[in-house]
Amino acid sequence: MASSTVTSSPSPRPPRPNLAFRRLRGQRSPAEFAAAVRRAAREIGERVSCDARYIGRVEAGEIRCPNYAYERVFLHMFPGRTLADLGFAPRSSVRGRAARAPESGDAPPAHTDS
Repeated sequence: MASSTVTSSPSPRPPRPNLAFRRLRGQRSPAEFAAAVRRAAREIGERVSCDARYIGRVEAGEIRCPNYAYERVFLHMFPGRTLADLGFAPRSSVRGRAARAPESGDAPPAHTDS
């Protein structure tokens, strides 16, 4: 009987632990902090499914930038701080959504009817 192995290609950058976020958690366990995140989300009308595993992934650097809902919750929890202050990378560097200027030669050749 053959077994299948799922392999994932290595990410271009190994995760870097988010020590700033870990410090913000303080003495609370990941589960306690996740509960605080869910409470803060309810305060501002957001719905997030935060659990200890998510907190662990953030702290391990697997989540380099939160989605928009988590961003609003974290900024609500820590007023006056930016995502960078919370140890997150800029969204454009994480998701590759920075606008790219066309280089000469990038444009396809113009079609002409002859």
